[in-house]
Amino acid sequence: MRPIRVLLADDEPIIIRGLKKLIAWDSLGLNIVGEARDGKELKQLIDSSDPDLIISDISMPGFTGIDIIRDIQESGRPIKVVFISAYQEFEYARQAIQYGALDYLVKPVNTSQLEQVLSKAVATIREESEGERNKLMLNHYEQKNRSVTIEELLEQLTDGNRSRAAQFIRMAGRADTEFVTVCVAEMDEYDGQSFHWEECERKLVAFALSNIIKETVEARGKGFVFRKGERFGILLQHNAPGEPLQLMQDLHGKINAFLKLQVSVGIGRSEHDIGHIDESYATALKALTRRYFAGLNQVYVFSAESQGPGECAQECLKVLQEQLNETLKSLDTDRLPPLLQRILETVKQQAEGSRGKAVSSVYNVILQLEQEFADYGIEARIQDGSPQPLLEMLHEAPTFERLGFELEQAVNRMAELLAGKIKGRENAQLSQVKAHVEQYYADNITLESVSARVYMNPYYFSSFFKKHTGQNFKNYVTEVRMRHALRLLLESDLMVYEIADRVGYNNARHFSDMFKRKFGKLPQEYKQSYRNSWRK
Repeated sequence: MRPIRVLLADDEPIIIRGLKKLIAWDSLGLNIVGEARDGKELKQLIDSSDPDLIISDISMPGFTGIDIIRDIQESGRPIKVVFISAYQEFEYARQAIQYGALDYLVKPVNTSQLEQVLSKAVATIREESEGERNKLMLNHYEQKNRSVTIEELLEQLTDGNRSRAAQFIRMAGRADTEFVTVCVAEMDEYDGQSFHWEECERKLVAFALSNIIKETVEARGKGFVFRKGERFGILLQHNAPGEPLQLMQDLHGKINAFLKLQVSVGIGRSEHDIGHIDESYATALKALTRRYFAGLNQVYVFSAESQGPGECAQECLKVLQEQLNETLKSLDTDRLPPLLQRILETVKQQAEGSRGKAVSSVYNVILQLEQEFADYGIEARIQDGSPQPLLEMLHEAPTFERLGFELEQAVNRMAELLAGKIKGRENAQLSQVKAHVEQYYADNITLESVSARVYMNPYYFSSFFKKHTGQNFKNYVTEVRMRHALRLLLESDLMVYEIADRVGYNNARHFSDMFKRKFGKLPQEYKQSYRNSWRK
């Protein structure tokens, strides 16, 4: 019996040397026929050495282990593969590789692990006779060619090339079913997931995802899986209207449980004719767009019903914008959360399921705020100092919920900046008013005349003054006048009517009444009491 021919591959020579010394290869009937330092060299050795078994690092320059095993499978060669890698953070990577490989070992590899895996490989290879291996190779070629052709036909049919329907039926057979339905599955892109994956990791995930979809669909029968860019298309032939939803929910649960991935699935409208699956595919994509508003990692069924924007949505948004402006001006932050919620509900209604419309509406809300408060020198930046344009940041929000969060962040930041600006401006205005009263208390000071000096209407000024001083404006003017009246009464020999005139009262009796109300005595009584206290 001839020895089993083995290739070793790793871009670290020390690993290959270690593997060679780790066990007695000859005693297991294994013969190392070549060593590769990268994926390209490994490919060349496969062609020239005709190996039975490959032990390879999964991540190498040139071609990855995933690229190699795919080439082996596509060529139909009965070569077994064992992967070794440092990628131990992906718990599902082991499962993904085991679809096409004998095993997956994590570095550093010890003697017992390697001997156990190699014994398994030897047993598997010995069990496959030359005749069976040749038969498997021929069958693989036939299945591969048929599978590739069917996938290509489905791609063309879903693109609208209905002339391919007859060829598809010849290749796949005519299913005795009433309906055909196209479903679309796509990984959800969000912070913390696939944005940060390396290329090798992406391939591992796509490989595992493809296999679990095919296993689930093919186990049911009358179904085909094909690729549309980053998406997976699924054609189902069925009789019961509810079958696609039941199967896709089962598939979605398996992906979540076994691969720990978040995936959204859109189920298109069922058709009676295979030639019309382009329409089912188009509606599956429409169903998939619902994830923006409904949330990620769900199964969505296409529905032709549309709520419409509502008659008042646009007008309501204008009214809510004005309320938002006034709420920010009043610095009433407790009113912001429910108001923002109403704005987002109106934006969602107005958008009619369009992500672009939703982003545009939120962007306009923020722009109008910036215009409204331009005089305050405020910009509604979502992140302080962020160089990314606002519109670009809003477009990158993966869901409507995230878009709402970005709006909330922008408004809260504006509220913080505005509070500082308004407080500073109001303190300056208040100081200006007090200085004016202190200088012109003897004149005919009115609420209207003073509010005009700080460019406020009288009603707002009255509220503004009481908010900052705790008393109404009229009482404050009286306080200032009485203070100066008391000074003149005690420090001069002016008559009461003269003091009244000097502090803004043209009626001496009214002045005396006001003085008594403030100090408890009439002016002369107060003066006499004051002098008597000093004589004692």
